[in-house]
Amino acid sequence: MTSIDTEESGPSATPTATLSSPAPAACAAQLSPGCVLSTHTFYVDGEARTGPVIWVGFAPRSRENPFLFPTARKVAITAVAVFFTFITAFTTSAYEMGETSMCAELGCTRLQVEAGLGLYCWGFAMFPLVLAPISEELGRRWTYAAAVVVYWLLHLMMTLGKNTGTVLVCRFLLGASGSIGATLVGGTIADIYVPEKRGVPMALFGLCAVIGTGLGGVTMCWVEVALGWRWIQWIQFIVLGAFVPIVLVVMRETRATVVLRRKAAALRRARGAQDGAVYMARSEVDKEAFWSAMRTSLFRPLLFLATEPVVLFFSLWIAIGWGVLYTQIGGLPYIFQNVYGFNTTQVGSVYAAICIGSLLGFCANFVQERVYVRQAPSHGVEARLYAPMVAGITFAVGCFVFGFTSAPPVSWVAPCVGIVIIIASIILIYTCAFTFLAQCYGPYASSAIAGQSFLRNMLAGSFCFFTTQAYENLTPRWAIFLFGCIAALLAVVPFVAYYKGPAIRARSKYSKLLMDAERKEVERDERDERELEARTEGAHEKRDSDASASE
Repeated sequence: MTSIDTEESGPSATPTATLSSPAPAACAAQLSPGCVLSTHTFYVDGEARTGPVIWVGFAPRSRENPFLFPTARKVAITAVAVFFTFITAFTTSAYEMGETSMCAELGCTRLQVEAGLGLYCWGFAMFPLVLAPISEELGRRWTYAAAVVVYWLLHLMMTLGKNTGTVLVCRFLLGASGSIGATLVGGTIADIYVPEKRGVPMALFGLCAVIGTGLGGVTMCWVEVALGWRWIQWIQFIVLGAFVPIVLVVMRETRATVVLRRKAAALRRARGAQDGAVYMARSEVDKEAFWSAMRTSLFRPLLFLATEPVVLFFSLWIAIGWGVLYTQIGGLPYIFQNVYGFNTTQVGSVYAAICIGSLLGFCANFVQERVYVRQAPSHGVEARLYAPMVAGITFAVGCFVFGFTSAPPVSWVAPCVGIVIIIASIILIYTCAFTFLAQCYGPYASSAIAGQSFLRNMLAGSFCFFTTQAYENLTPRWAIFLFGCIAALLAVVPFVAYYKGPAIRARSKYSKLLMDAERKEVERDERDERELEARTEGAHEKRDSDASASE
């Protein structure tokens, strides 16, 4: 689409070619599809300069546009991304299964092993705060590639570790590199699917984030009995070694701003100012310097937690759910060994309840998606909250069932039913809240989600340090009952967001900025469309005139 407009922006972009005379009008007809010609005012060394700019964009129906990737490529990219999510979740319970042999070989305590769970969570919490500028510089593809390679090599380091300190350091670094599988995947899905198509991929992402924790325990309990903790790590190292080339081959750049910046840079190198203007991507105009973006990325998520009630309370709610999940990952061996006398493989089999709950939550998400499609035109983004409203109640109920049935007179099946209810609820809360925040905050979604991820994983990691002590001092019944009471209090969050969400967001600085940005984008698109229609009409009139003259 070609149009001519006049725009102004701040002092953040420097063209790579000298701006001289405006591009001739004839140049507009020769532009590549997707490029837009305009006169633009920007700043070079503090001095305002005005000149012609060719804005680089995607041509209509261009397969360069991540939204228009072939379905097979979208499926492949999604599969690679969510498998990374899966393996980072798998590692959590797989590590816990190796506790007995690790304590025997390294001479460490149960608390030190559980510290490895907590440090893994804290690595997940901290690294996403600096992830946005890194992925903006490297792009999604190479961020994934670097993270998977580092994650793979850290498994080797941990496998060969000779002492507890090495293991704990590896666990923290594994969490840092593995956090890509938790925080970047949602953005990747948003890059390639339009909002109404994101529900199923996001549900799959949420499923892998939880079901992996169940499958890790179910499978690695047998490896622990037969081979010990080091082979648990060796097996994951081998799987990741096979996964690395798949990531390099299948993953493509999905961040549209990165694709367009690279395209503009290539055109500048090839064409310079030969076409009468400088090729630029719109994202280059407002692009922050790397270290400035790093500071913003570090502090804005914390600012969101401090100033945005929607982000704070949803993050707190999900954090409690994640904390309960990690008390189960670390606490199931304690409960079923001490209360029911289970051995290692029997305890590992109990983790199947996490898998069953994950699948139920995944299936329930399809119901939520059907409701969202029907209700979104009248209720907007709040239509994402029907399932979380139900899940908030069932989450608390599941905690009460699990807690009150974790006693010898009651069959071990009863607490497993409670686990299934808890996990199904967590899946729904996590997936729907993730999508809700992304839609509420648009271009600021990465900061909102990074803030949520920080609080969620910091709190869950903290739970790991006192899980055993809580069960010993309060008994499993009352410890889990306490979590259920907190969950019951936070169950009001989606109801408040549903009924008061628009009023709360109306007071939000960032929501106002988002609405202004959307309004300007709509106005610009309408202006471009009018200009295109005028040019098309003029071309038709000229053709008719030429046809009349020839007759």
